[in-house]
Amino acid sequence: MSLKETDLYEPIRIFLENQGYQVQAEVKHCDIAAVKDGQTVIIELKKSFHLKLVYQALERQSLTDQVFVAIPRPKRGQRERAWKDMLRLLKRLELGLITVALDSPLQTVDVILEPSESLVRKNRKKQERLQAEIENRRLAENVGGMTRRKIMTAYREKSIELCCIIEELGQISLKDLRELGKDAKYTAILQRNVYQWFERVEKGAYGLSLSGKEALASLDYEKAVQFYKNNYKKEEEK
Repeated sequence: MSLKETDLYEPIRIFLENQGYQVQAEVKHCDIAAVKDGQTVIIELKKSFHLKLVYQALERQSLTDQVFVAIPRPKRGQRERAWKDMLRLLKRLELGLITVALDSPLQTVDVILEPSESLVRKNRKKQERLQAEIENRRLAENVGGMTRRKIMTAYREKSIELCCIIEELGQISLKDLRELGKDAKYTAILQRNVYQWFERVEKGAYGLSLSGKEALASLDYEKAVQFYKNNYKKEEEK
């Protein structure tokens, strides 16, 4: 069976969480973004080392100095000339390296090279957007390196939460949202209706569209729907 970038994700997630990191996958184009004590670590995953991986990692240095590339552990070991050349390049570029032993049942994760403090100027707006996305996610539905599944963003989460509330109430007004303690972000989601999940039933009130009902029944969102339905019931019981 051929390797995929997603095969690297779970061992690295467990490795990071065991060190106390909050881990999210597919955050603002980063395969993995992890936060601990205010420090952000970004890891880009690839099933082999090549220039595209390097380009992605260099781009991430505008967000944090702690940027790693992660690849499967090489079968030929670390004495090969290509391996030494790779390390030399990564050191020069101030990037870190992680390997995952996908050829072993233990799938051990090893930090081979720590990144150096980068001279790349940080983009504050991108940093703030990355941090906001991590903080506003309540679920960890994504897998780093995935390409065919829909990414569960904080915006999509809130949209699903609104669908669950509307399904329970039948329809919802902007006044109802305020009374439920939902901030202006939820109002904006209803009014922008990016996914076409809502429909206006009267002035200031919204119900579920056919697409919204289909989203609630979709297997892609099954865990998120269950989470927010249960969460709404708990809030109602308080």
